[in-house]
Amino acid sequence: MNYKQIIVDSWVATQNTKKLIWWFGFLPSIFTTTVGIGYIVYQFFAFKTSHLFSDGETSFFYEVSMFIWEFISTHVSLTIPLGITALICSAFYLFYPTLAQASAIQAIARKKNKQPSGAGIGLRYGILSFLPLFEYHLLIKTFAFFSILIQMSFVVRNLGVGIFQMLLPVFIILVVISLILTLLFTYTDFFIVIDDVSVFQAMKESAKLVMTHWKYTFFITLLMILIGIRIIIQLIIVLMVPFLVVLATGYIATVALPITSLIIGGVLGFVFLILSAYINGVLDIFSYTVWTYTFLEITSEKELSAREIFVDEIGETKSPAPPEHKNL
Repeated sequence: MNYKQIIVDSWVATQNTKKLIWWFGFLPSIFTTTVGIGYIVYQFFAFKTSHLFSDGETSFFYEVSMFIWEFISTHVSLTIPLGITALICSAFYLFYPTLAQASAIQAIARKKNKQPSGAGIGLRYGILSFLPLFEYHLLIKTFAFFSILIQMSFVVRNLGVGIFQMLLPVFIILVVISLILTLLFTYTDFFIVIDDVSVFQAMKESAKLVMTHWKYTFFITLLMILIGIRIIIQLIIVLMVPFLVVLATGYIATVALPITSLIIGGVLGFVFLILSAYINGVLDIFSYTVWTYTFLEITSEKELSAREIFVDEIGETKSPAPPEHKNL
């Protein structure tokens, strides 16, 4: 396997699939990035108002809940349209990223195999594998690294540093298990989407594929590093967006009217959101392409059992040479 060539081909293919970037990268990234920014802001103020840094009697969650309840009580006419909007956005956030991933993998694989491809064809076949892929994502999300971080932040914020230190070995074990499962289930998505395999069978086949192709460990490690760099970039962007907006709004508020600072801050926040969503979308499609090309190449190789006789490319049977006998 030519690792560098796969990376180069994947990047070239990504640059030539603008529709995939917009529909299956940029659009779902808007929802995931927005939720990520909201979660980072929530965690910041939740830690700030917790007993670790404050003597307040109420939590940030309670304050947010009371604010929402007061807003609903004083703006009853807006409750239904805002509720419907929130429901639609929540549905897109929950379902569309998985559908976009399935559609992107279908489109990339079909184009790689010289079949008719594109965003429409990818979406048509992506819908067929959406439900099992969504089921798998729900199943594996419990062991995801990000979920463990959420659990750790909840413990240290609500139960205290002492309890967190007691549970730290458990969290370390969970992190190790999460990394191992992430590695073993690397190809599960592709077995589900490309080969139409059931969830548990896809997990089994993925673990088998990873273990039997141990010579590709370096390539898998390289891809994991690539994914790690992508996550770091995403975290930096997620952290920078609210920081820059708050900083710009605070500065403008000192030299201009408050309403002007809010408008400028909102425009800056929207621009940064669109920019970060596009960058994340490009990286997502590039990642899907690299993994799809790798999956197609590895699974195209025929595995021989110990009983089969090896035949080379020109059809010659290879048998081991008889041992040399030495006169003693």
